[in-house]
Amino acid sequence: MPRLTLLLLLFTTTMAGLQAQTRILRGKVSDAETRSPLANVSVSATGDASPKVTAADGSFSMNVKGKLILIVSHVGYKTQTINVPEADTSIQIQLHPEAADLTDVVVIGYGKQQKKDITSAISSISGKEMKELPVTNLNAALQSRIPGMQVVSTGNQPGAGTNVRIRGINAITQGTGPIYVVDGVIVSYDIREINPNDVESIDVLKDASAAAIYGSRASEGVVIITTKKANSGKTSVNYDAYFGLQKMAKAYDFVDNINDYVNLRRAGLSDEDPVAWPNNSNLDTILFSGDERANMAAGRWTDWVGAVTQTAPQMSHTLSISNGFGKNKFYLSGNYLNQDGIIKGSNFIRYSLKANMESEVSSKLKIGINSNFSHIKNDVVSNEVFYNAITISPLMSIYDSSGKPSANFDPTVPNNGRLLFNNPVTLTQNPQENTDDRYLGNLFGEYKIIPNLIFRSSFGLDVYKNQRFEYYPRTTSAGFEKKGVAKIQNFGWRDFLWENTLAYAWSPSKEHQFDFLAGATYQRRRQEWNYEEASNFPTDDLRYKKMDLAGSRDLIQSDFFSWSVSSLFGRVIYKFKNRYIINGALRRDGSSRFGSDNRYGYFPSVSAAWRIIDEPFIGLKAQSFLNDAKFRVGYGIVGNQEIPIDAVYTAMIPGAYPYNGSAVSPGFQLKTDNMGNQALKWEEQRQFNAGFDLAVFNNFVRLTFDYYTKNIHDLLLRNPLAPSQGFDNKWINVSEMNTRGIDIGLKLNLIRTNNFDWQMDINWSKFRTKIVKLLPGVDSLSPWLKVGEAPNSLIVDYVYDGLYQKGDDFSLNPDARPGDIRVKDIDGSGKINQYDRTIVGRTVPKGWGGIWSYWRYKQWSMTVFANYTYGHDISNKAYQDYLYYSSKTNARTLKEGLNYWREDNTQTDVPRPNQFGRSLRALEAGTSSFIVQKGDFIRIRNITLAYNVPGSLLNKIKANSLRVYVQAVEPFLFTSYKGIDPEISVGQYDTYPRYRTFLFGLQLSF
Repeated sequence: MPRLTLLLLLFTTTMAGLQAQTRILRGKVSDAETRSPLANVSVSATGDASPKVTAADGSFSMNVKGKLILIVSHVGYKTQTINVPEADTSIQIQLHPEAADLTDVVVIGYGKQQKKDITSAISSISGKEMKELPVTNLNAALQSRIPGMQVVSTGNQPGAGTNVRIRGINAITQGTGPIYVVDGVIVSYDIREINPNDVESIDVLKDASAAAIYGSRASEGVVIITTKKANSGKTSVNYDAYFGLQKMAKAYDFVDNINDYVNLRRAGLSDEDPVAWPNNSNLDTILFSGDERANMAAGRWTDWVGAVTQTAPQMSHTLSISNGFGKNKFYLSGNYLNQDGIIKGSNFIRYSLKANMESEVSSKLKIGINSNFSHIKNDVVSNEVFYNAITISPLMSIYDSSGKPSANFDPTVPNNGRLLFNNPVTLTQNPQENTDDRYLGNLFGEYKIIPNLIFRSSFGLDVYKNQRFEYYPRTTSAGFEKKGVAKIQNFGWRDFLWENTLAYAWSPSKEHQFDFLAGATYQRRRQEWNYEEASNFPTDDLRYKKMDLAGSRDLIQSDFFSWSVSSLFGRVIYKFKNRYIINGALRRDGSSRFGSDNRYGYFPSVSAAWRIIDEPFIGLKAQSFLNDAKFRVGYGIVGNQEIPIDAVYTAMIPGAYPYNGSAVSPGFQLKTDNMGNQALKWEEQRQFNAGFDLAVFNNFVRLTFDYYTKNIHDLLLRNPLAPSQGFDNKWINVSEMNTRGIDIGLKLNLIRTNNFDWQMDINWSKFRTKIVKLLPGVDSLSPWLKVGEAPNSLIVDYVYDGLYQKGDDFSLNPDARPGDIRVKDIDGSGKINQYDRTIVGRTVPKGWGGIWSYWRYKQWSMTVFANYTYGHDISNKAYQDYLYYSSKTNARTLKEGLNYWREDNTQTDVPRPNQFGRSLRALEAGTSSFIVQKGDFIRIRNITLAYNVPGSLLNKIKANSLRVYVQAVEPFLFTSYKGIDPEISVGQYDTYPRYRTFLFGLQLSF
């Protein structure tokens, strides 16, 4: 009996204990700002694969055991991770909207600050916003999202790079764009190796007071990229994928029937000499090849553009795993991206692997590693492909009788001695093949010496290797005479960066707070390049893969250089009463790229902020509608070390000398194109910035305004030398520029309810750059480089004055005929000469920006993003070439070109067609202001419609979240520009057409 009693007692106690471990946790979720309840919020506990969903009143309940971690997420709100003690049975949760919050952390140079304490001009964008566009280059996703930051693509080919300007033009000859700091590693050039899905945030240091901590490399701004890491108390698996189709957005409207095309070519030849070449079919044997005449007779019309373009697929798959439990955290991500180009033969493939790990070895020591490896295969087609496809005669055949791409020979050269043109189909079959391998990473350790005193040491590595392979077969103009040409290029660098910092936070009282930073860094680069070219191959089949079979080794070149930078820096941030903030920094850089006379430079900065919102005189009444008010002011000096490698030192090249009249002996001699200058120093930029941040009506409106002025000194120019010097040029620090500008960012939370949200983000920027000084006593070095104007921004040409008509005064151009181009006599000399060329356009926009709008209704959401640019001109020579028929430019003509001048059609701007371009004979380069067009545009960059699967359905698939979406990328363009793409580099033809993309994607999290 005692044993039975004891067993019953133990059983009862055990059951009671088990029941004590299981309890019901009840809670309510509401909006942190409006306090209204939130329905359909996903609430999950660690270890429980079935998340709960809040009811209409925001309430939820769940069975839990012991201590736990809740993960609370909802569309449009920041996800929260909450530790719940063992005894708690109820909880109140407030979610904060994802709109920028004053407590958000902003990454600054070698540290972090809360957004409310920022004293400089820094703009931020989250990784979630970055993923809205399916781009291969991270910079492309930043286009028109950051006030003051211009991003222009260098082309539309898959894998194309970008040109980035931050706050205007910062150099005349040595601009390379901003530097990028990826998880603490300073890198330059392209960043297409980084998967946008791996980015947590991007912070752009725009003014000198923010960027001076990076000293000699910060003159064009600093872009800090922070990649994802594991969140504390959370394990997750995420899959992000999309698939889309790309299609050419716009094409030229060329003449598309045989009769009009043939008649136009006949008219062009007859115009030269109507007596010798009367306008009739007898001209066809002169104008058209045998192939063209055969196709003409058969009524065959060749679609060259259709032969080289396609509807191209694009896909991306990213799988990531993160674990944030315990003292060891890791984030692992893999990405596969494959984008075919709309021109056949072009392609971009990227494999990337991201691994971030962090471990708390002890309460004082933390170590970690951030690493990113990528492999890229990028096939690039020649710029000739699209240009040839739209200009080659549509009466020529694509393929010969054997089914191979045709080779069209010049009939005037005997024995098929010269190709007339490169068949674009042949070019698509022989793209330039590029492979890139890049590793970016750093290993770091942090040690807490005493409370608030932290020593950090990190070793960064940037290893890059590029290989380029080209082959031009016998069926191309480059390889025809040489019986095949192969080219192989290898290029790469290795960057090593060692950084050590000591940070101390000190608060002697509640009113006074200090943050001290001291650091020392050393960076070294080793860069190598080699190139080999060979020709005369026995066959085209092996291409570049057997260079030893070449009958001729045409060229072998190589280059090598290295440089290093050692730096010391310090910073002090002082806060008084949490509303007066002063930030002062100083950096000293020593660079091996400069001579001993100016090897070291000093780059100071100071900035301050006044948080008016926290002043006692801002009463409760004002605070009821005023959420934030802060003034900022800053001044700093930054530099540019990107000088040519041979600018300081005089280079040597191979030479040969005949000693005592005997045989020539090999040796070396000075390279005379440039004389080294040991006195060269940094290009120095001094920038002042003033701005304010304002938020009103419960953050309904958030406004950021910045005004800046930059004085840039000691800009590099090549100074021509007298022949007696023995050298052609010498780099000197001499020029000066000034830039003034305004950046405005506006965030609107127009509607925020439980079921419906509407947010907008609008930005606008402008700047005015002018050269203040060039060479001593020289105000103009070329028509495009003048004091008082922005460098290389002018379009200089004759002023178009219509067409000559019968009865006009032909004294300016005695050889002209009615229907020829007429231009103005600007200098009044009575004749057309070089002095009649003047400024007819400017390529720098007067303003640009972006408009982002987001709507959400329950689980549905829509995002529309547009960017705009206005107030600039484009030199569209392609339009004139395609409008005016002349065999000197092309064999195709726009339909508008049929409206050419005739005696019965004089009210037109299209000159008479002429086989030899005679209608433009008055123009030195064949152009005038006729080719200048307004480049203003508004482009809808993307429209996205998404659906977030509700929690009730997520429970069935054991998932935390699932978002599916459809997207149209660049579906609409509004512009008066007559070319294909107003976002074209100055003076370029449309060598690769723009495209629209339609895709489907999903984002799944477990």
